[in-house]
Amino acid sequence: MSICVQINPDGTLTPTGQPVSECAGYVLVSSAEHGVYALVQEAFGMPDPAVIAGWFSGSVGTVLLFYMASYYVGQVVAMFRS
Repeated sequence: MSICVQINPDGTLTPTGQPVSECAGYVLVSSAEHGVYALVQEAFGMPDPAVIAGWFSGSVGTVLLFYMASYYVGQVVAMFRS
């Protein structure tokens, strides 16, 4: 459960009683909520450039592989038709 707190001058935390959506201080979250936030952040975060390059080259390579395979299969089929 999240709660809204403020930091006192002596370094202690005091709950403000404000709703989290209107919190002007800091929001404390439980470890379970933090785990969910971290998972969502990782899922929607920007991947590394190496990962992007790998997905791009893999997908282009797959398309080219299927194109070449279908071309050669077509050549074999055309050879039997004539």
